[in-house]
Amino acid sequence: MKKIASIFAMLLMALTLSISFDSCSSATVGAAISQLNSQCPQDMGNGLTMTKSELVDGNWVITVSAPNGSAELFDGNAMKPNLLSYVKSDADMVSLLKESNTALIYKFVFPDGEDQVSVSPSEL
Repeated sequence: MKKIASIFAMLLMALTLSISFDSCSSATVGAAISQLNSQCPQDMGNGLTMTKSELVDGNWVITVSAPNGSAELFDGNAMKPNLLSYVKSDADMVSLLKESNTALIYKFVFPDGEDQVSVSPSEL
């Protein structure tokens, strides 16, 4: 699980690189999802693969396959401060999530189950 925690920063960087907004952008969550999906599946190293990005119940869900990990050992609460810090540092992302009232969720799929880490608009 330490591998997943250490690679989480890479996932955030991939999201930043994958979603480039114009300075006066009229970006939407749908456009960001489409752009990210055009790059999936994306190998993140150490056995992690970003498999898809989608809107689920009004939330932006980025699914990551982690076949070498375990849901039982995953600690999303430990990763949450990193995700929150990353999102808050990107004014375009904060604006996009707040204006659309959309939570950003990283869903990790393990052989023994699933777990997630998320940031809601109210936390921004």
